[in-house]
Amino acid sequence: MRIPNRKILPLLVLLPLLAVSVLSAGGDDPATNQRNRVREREPRLLGRRLGDLSFGVNPRLGVGVPSQRMDSYSVFPQCGMGVARISVHWKDCEPEQGVFTWDGLDFKVWALQNQGLDICMTLITDAEWGVEPSEFPAANHPPADMADWTAFMGALVERYDGDGVDDVESLLRPVQSYQVASEWPSPQNLGGGWTGTIDQLIDFFNATYDAVKAADSTAAVILGGIASISLDAMVLNAGMADYTARLSYSETVQDSLTLEMAQDPRVAEAVADKERVLAESRYDMVDLHLYGPVEYNQYRIARIRQSVGAVPLVSTEGGGPNLAYEPDFTPDDHFLTALDWNLDGLSRGMIFMMWLSMFGQDYVPGEGPTWGNSRLQLIDMYRNPTGGFWAYHLLAALMDDAVSVEKAGPGAYIIHRYHRPDIHIAWRTAESSVYQLPPAVQPRYMMEITDALYGYYRIVSPPAGGLLTLNTLPVVVSEDLPGLGFGSSGAEEPLAGAVGLTGVGNRPNPFNPATEIRFALSRDSRVRVDVFDLRGRRVDLLLDADLQAGVHGVRWDAAGQPSGTYVYRVTAGGSVRTGRCLLAK
Repeated sequence: MRIPNRKILPLLVLLPLLAVSVLSAGGDDPATNQRNRVREREPRLLGRRLGDLSFGVNPRLGVGVPSQRMDSYSVFPQCGMGVARISVHWKDCEPEQGVFTWDGLDFKVWALQNQGLDICMTLITDAEWGVEPSEFPAANHPPADMADWTAFMGALVERYDGDGVDDVESLLRPVQSYQVASEWPSPQNLGGGWTGTIDQLIDFFNATYDAVKAADSTAAVILGGIASISLDAMVLNAGMADYTARLSYSETVQDSLTLEMAQDPRVAEAVADKERVLAESRYDMVDLHLYGPVEYNQYRIARIRQSVGAVPLVSTEGGGPNLAYEPDFTPDDHFLTALDWNLDGLSRGMIFMMWLSMFGQDYVPGEGPTWGNSRLQLIDMYRNPTGGFWAYHLLAALMDDAVSVEKAGPGAYIIHRYHRPDIHIAWRTAESSVYQLPPAVQPRYMMEITDALYGYYRIVSPPAGGLLTLNTLPVVVSEDLPGLGFGSSGAEEPLAGAVGLTGVGNRPNPFNPATEIRFALSRDSRVRVDVFDLRGRRVDLLLDADLQAGVHGVRWDAAGQPSGTYVYRVTAGGSVRTGRCLLAK
């Protein structure tokens, strides 16, 4: 659809995105809703469902600004999401100086952790009693007395650091990351921004960093998200690329930025402010908000790398398609964008990627997402899954035991896994309609995605010679296909000789210092259980023995290992299953 009566505003690169706040509609499970809708479809769609793939929650996939309806949080692990970003308002947790009200935040933390998700807290400095007054509407204000703010931060981090001192009783594992001043320095940003000066902002970042580290030296402090239009200003001002960046606040109001416009002195001044904050502030990670065409992200990431070097990068919100660039898009477009956005970011070294919210709602100017971001959610306003919802099921299976992601070309990626064959995924693009598998890859089967809206795929044989003719939707090829509930082939039945290996998991999780890894065998088999760290190094061999059919368990005592996430692998007669466990000392 065309944007009517569009008004192109003056340069607004100094004013990042409007507030983002999404409410859940509540109601039935979206996957159940989709199954009901599928019954109305033609029989040709009946077959394998992406919703039946096997995977765990993944700390590299996440959701930014989740629904306020905590009864909907069970949807996140359905998509393999292992991390969520939540907003923490100073005014809610400390409504009066020294008077803390934690109940609402405690319950939200418990509800997300109970679903297996880690938490990134975005702090908002909005306690009226504790901040400098301002005529600007941005959510973040300079503290009137920095000591009040750092005392609050110390109390907050101490409550959720899991060290056994002043922790909330319901805490299941430590909160590991804290973000401040999202989408600085805009004084107009209703959901973030900053109403003070750049000097005040740098002082604020540094005081917050010190307060967090004093309470928990292992927690990560994330420099609040840089808006996509601000990233574009940095790219274009430096002449790194030549494209037109767009931002649709509403159906009729759009901001744009070109290479020529980015040379304006006002843009140069805004970029200089960004550079100064990045150079003079203390932080552990930098957050990039990545919206719009995925191909822009390579320049945005590279530009920030020029400023921060090897500092880890994350994206606590982003996604697409964006209506500023694509006013009309299909379920296939949504499916491919969700895949491409995540895999591209991870291939460029991003630590984790968070999709902007989960649930769609009616667009209301000034409330919720901007117009441009109002249709990227994974579940629509009627509680029906979109193409992106099913893409996340495939993503979670692809990333379930991944070591790294390599971009092989436009629309093509290789996922390298822990001691298992690589996965190749590719789809047709304007640049390429074929994909050549390496000669050493000799798969018996491959997955062909057949329907993005309803989440279907089929298992087929790859062509001789490994030259794949690509379709609009992806093909997934490996000698050990991801997410399937048997063997390694993906055939309708397990290969001859393969062992049914099910029920793989560990309890407790998180644990300290020991956990039990359990699994079930369909028949007698030789079984091996290994444990690896996140760099792929084996840290323990727990079992290598012949076992009878049935349910088994093996205990891992990790007293000699440092806190962190570990991957265990159970191998039995041609079947391989992996899982993750968190050692929290």
